[in-house]
Amino acid sequence: MRGSPSIGFRGVLAAQVLAVALAVMFTTEARAQTSGYNVTSASSVQFYVNGAPWADLHYTINGGGQLNYRMVASGTNHTYSVTGIPSGATVRYFFTIGNSSGGAIDTAWAQFTMTGSGGGGGGTGNWTVVWEDTFSGSGQPSSANWNYHVGNGYNQGSFVGWGNGEWEWYRPENAYQQNGNLVIRADYTNTPLVVAGRNWYQRSARITTKGKKSWKYGRIEARIAMPNAIGTWPAFWMMGTACDDGYTSNYAAPTSYYDVMATNWSSCGEIDIMEHRNTETNTFQNLFWDSRTGLFPWGNGLNNEQPSNINVGNVTQFHLYTIEWEPTQIRWYVDRESHPTPVHTVDITAANKEEFHRPFYIILNLALSGQFTGYAQPNQADFPLYMYVDYVRVWQKQ
Repeated sequence: MRGSPSIGFRGVLAAQVLAVALAVMFTTEARAQTSGYNVTSASSVQFYVNGAPWADLHYTINGGGQLNYRMVASGTNHTYSVTGIPSGATVRYFFTIGNSSGGAIDTAWAQFTMTGSGGGGGGTGNWTVVWEDTFSGSGQPSSANWNYHVGNGYNQGSFVGWGNGEWEWYRPENAYQQNGNLVIRADYTNTPLVVAGRNWYQRSARITTKGKKSWKYGRIEARIAMPNAIGTWPAFWMMGTACDDGYTSNYAAPTSYYDVMATNWSSCGEIDIMEHRNTETNTFQNLFWDSRTGLFPWGNGLNNEQPSNINVGNVTQFHLYTIEWEPTQIRWYVDRESHPTPVHTVDITAANKEEFHRPFYIILNLALSGQFTGYAQPNQADFPLYMYVDYVRVWQKQ
């Protein structure tokens, strides 16, 4: 070609090597990136791009004009939420994703239909919301969703603090809806509640979907703000429906009423999505199961656990606590939308982990002192103490 210099064989080879290297580099970078969307309510979608220096979202709704936005960055992860989408609307979208080496790529157009039931897409798979409670009412939590554990964990003739040496007496009325949250209030009073000849100075609440809702596998999450005070033990967790503990649906249960704790723990299974203690900045993740295969009464020395913990920072601010529970493993996340890497992962394929292939129900509670807190003495001046739950949501893969 006129005006083209001759580069020779060596130059051609070098150019080919450079092209291959660039292709590998961009391919590797593309593989490290994930993108997609999660339907977060009947009318809201959160788009995400992970593993990129920057990203733009481009979308249309029902064939309308294209809207373009720079996504909100949290490190190399990016999100952008779109609200007010009509049920049945067709949403088309693509991303412009920046490369760390410079330049950017556009993804192909993709689309989905808002069904009004929630859902997910892109790199995380088809997660669909199958149940949620946003606590948008007032007073008693929804009787369609929640029952209550009352008392201090009665077992074989005595109160044992639910097997953990907890100090509180749980009452249904200490859990209520207010300002779009579930509120679990802990009280410390000089006038004790007297039950079974004992004085109970501290009251709180433990709320459960047992007898109402249960699930096998799924993404289970709650957005929670909690106290950061000595002697407090808030928790968001699950137990298997095979657990034989008692519960009540009576929000005005008599003061003399109490539930019995499960006699067949841990063979019925326990998944601790989030626990916190005292004034620490870490939250804890764990699960418990029995060394034997099958359902048995509690046996000393036969209980297994796989604990972990992660620094969350200020637990009095809202954080999203999540598990993704699938047939092969359980993954824990904290603020998964901005931090999509699991903070703990446990394989559940072992034969004696059959507990985790059965339905589980949800529990939310605010315990006071006990074994986990080191039997720390709560400070009466800190009361009342509050645990707030913005929402609880269950997704399953469709």
